[in-house]
Amino acid sequence: MKRRIEERKRELAEKKAQKEAEEMAAYMAEENASASAAEQMKRRIEERKRELAEKKAQKEAEEMEAYMAEENAAAGASEQMKRRIEERKRELAEKKAQKEAEEMAAYMAEERAAESAADAMKRRIEERKRELAEKKAQKEAEEMQNYMAEEKEREAQQEKIKRQIEETKRKKEAEKKALEEKQMQMYQLSQMTPEQRKALLAKRLAEKKAALAAASADASGSDGAADKNKQLAALKLAFVEAKKKGDQEGLKKIVLQIKALQAEAAPVVQQVTKQEGTSAIAASKSEQASKYTLAQLRARPEGLDHSKLESYLTDEQFRAYFKMTRLQFNKLPKIKQDKLKEIVFKASN
Repeated sequence: MKRRIEERKRELAEKKAQKEAEEMAAYMAEENASASAAEQMKRRIEERKRELAEKKAQKEAEEMEAYMAEENAAAGASEQMKRRIEERKRELAEKKAQKEAEEMAAYMAEERAAESAADAMKRRIEERKRELAEKKAQKEAEEMQNYMAEEKEREAQQEKIKRQIEETKRKKEAEKKALEEKQMQMYQLSQMTPEQRKALLAKRLAEKKAALAAASADASGSDGAADKNKQLAALKLAFVEAKKKGDQEGLKKIVLQIKALQAEAAPVVQQVTKQEGTSAIAASKSEQASKYTLAQLRARPEGLDHSKLESYLTDEQFRAYFKMTRLQFNKLPKIKQDKLKEIVFKASN
């Protein structure tokens, strides 16, 4: 009976130790899975400890009751059994205290490791934040520099394009003004008789000489000249509008006003360009048109400008052969002018 009791005690102790080990292993696995919540883990450990302590106390009480029942059933020496029970209690209490101390030491070590890992992680996060902030600031600075360089280049290109547009506008305005003046001169010449053209040419040459002398001697009349020039420019605009509308009466009136304005002030005549002089000379040459017939011009007589045979025709001949006025002809592109001249002055076989 004594041996059986001892064997039974050993079996119970081994089962108890094994079960406690299994329960503690399961508990530690659960605690390791939730390591990020240290405070919560601590509370759970305390609760688990209390549960284990209660279960253990309950189990010990149950085992003790069973043991006492067996002892009582097999009893012999109740006093000796009592001492063994007390000794067993002390052993269990010592083992329990030792195990709890070991568990607490392991828990504190895990807590310190977790705190150290958290501090290390915090430092790495701060360092990474600083690196990202520095890279971001550097990248933004580079992007801003590139943007400013692009903006400066774009502004320079826009300024260049603007200057080119302004220059093109000025050139177009100058060309348009020159063309309008030329058209005005051609129209005036086309309305004059040969004698009037000769008189106008002589008058313009005389006025140009007088204007050159007056330009150096008297600058006080510049204000009056500016007014006359403005009036002349307004008349030219009116001439263009009347020409667009086909108002022949209005055109004649405007031409008379321009003639009167040119006769009144030398500074206005001073604006006659070389092209006007050339046109006037070409018009004077047209006086000789009456000396040449179309057949004679087709034969290309010597002494004439063969590239401008149309200038040796009278206005009536020109309209009869070209089916348009000289002004209309001068508005045509050069390639069309050359084609018409080729047709009109084509030598007959």
